[in-house]
Amino acid sequence: MKFRSLFVAASVSLLMGSTIGCSTNEGSSASTKPSASVAPAASTGATATTAPKEDPKIELTVWAAPNGTYKPGQKAGDWFKEDLLPEWNKLHPNVKVNIELIPFDGINEKVTTAIASKSAPNVFLDYPGRTLAYGQMGALASLESIIPPTDLAQVKKSADMMKMVSVGGTVVTLPYYSTQLGLILNKSLWKEAGAEKLLPQDEFRTWTPDQFKAALKAVANKDKGVYGLTLFALNEQGDQIYNNIISGYGSKLFNADYTKYTAGDSPETEKALAFFKSLVDEGLVTPHPETLTSTNALDYWKQRKNGMAVASAVHSDIIKNGLKDGSVSGPNEYMYVNFPSTTTGQAALKSEIGFGVVFKNTDAVKEEWAKKFLYWSVKDNVIFQTAMKSFDPLGKAPAWTETDPELQFLAKLSTKTKEWPVIDPGWGIKGYPEMRAAMFPEIQKLFIGMSTPKQTIDTISQKFNATIAKYNK
Repeated sequence: MKFRSLFVAASVSLLMGSTIGCSTNEGSSASTKPSASVAPAASTGATATTAPKEDPKIELTVWAAPNGTYKPGQKAGDWFKEDLLPEWNKLHPNVKVNIELIPFDGINEKVTTAIASKSAPNVFLDYPGRTLAYGQMGALASLESIIPPTDLAQVKKSADMMKMVSVGGTVVTLPYYSTQLGLILNKSLWKEAGAEKLLPQDEFRTWTPDQFKAALKAVANKDKGVYGLTLFALNEQGDQIYNNIISGYGSKLFNADYTKYTAGDSPETEKALAFFKSLVDEGLVTPHPETLTSTNALDYWKQRKNGMAVASAVHSDIIKNGLKDGSVSGPNEYMYVNFPSTTTGQAALKSEIGFGVVFKNTDAVKEEWAKKFLYWSVKDNVIFQTAMKSFDPLGKAPAWTETDPELQFLAKLSTKTKEWPVIDPGWGIKGYPEMRAAMFPEIQKLFIGMSTPKQTIDTISQKFNATIAKYNK
């Protein structure tokens, strides 16, 4: 597909050493200035006889999920206020931006409540897995006016990309962000257990479910409170690891036009759920996953209480910074690997595209400047690119991978999107948040023995397809 070829090209150029300048001293360099396509009149080249137009004196409210770090010792998300905002203030002191970090627990409820009460922020810096649902509610502004025509044309030619950044054929999420997800493991635990050989050995670090389970067994130690993995099912954020491994078993989550949840049609999905249940029953994962969240899983990983966690490139900084400030227990030699797959030598890839939205506003000036702030933050600023460890599928490869072989592995892994299946996130489905919310109680029932794998997937399918039908009337 067109997007995949674009993404591959970007990744290949990264591996060949084609990079852009990037350092903590470049925040005010030319590369951080707004581009001509979105800059206000004061930045678009006034003539000697025409006075530059002054920025309006307005305030914007920006919400952000607490992701990424830019400097050592920072807490996730603090770079928005500490690093990004000061650079904006140098360029546009009249346009005051108030940034609020929104904790992940209850984040969707907070945003949907704000939409209903007409108190939504001007900008929300978060990924399309949450934000496209707000577009389905009619709450998001089109971003097509701030995307250069050549870029917009490339986006619209890519069905894969449009699924992740658009609603009803209109781009509502900036497409200049991409991340590769997988599992990050603490290789130190396997070394200490004399079981390093059980970790993936091939070039692209793939493994089968049986190989995966064997690796978990090698480090699981109930007496020490250490487990190979933490599963979690207390809220809807728990769906990701299950969907990723269900896809690795060969099931397709949705049909092409999103009119049906198809995972329930495949017997492989039942096998995947049985696999998860076996991990719980055999004591290979943290006990009582029905009571745990993704936050618990990350905390256990930082404390060496589990061997691996779902992760993007951002998690490398969590380890590096955490070992320095004491928030991560050592030793922790991190290693990125794929999700297990029943196809030997292959994995279902989790590639995510898009970041940031603007909410519709009756004040046209505020909406215009919200778009300018979003574009400047994501596209024209190396602070965002570095803190979020983002690839730009429409531009040059970033420099932040140069010194870390594990990040270079993620870049190389992204080149496999032209050959391996890419997991369909389903972000563009109407009612997607309802579907996520409907899944985790069924996974909880599976874990506590209230339903079988077959009953679990049948109930999930029934709920998901009922939701799809409701919104397609």
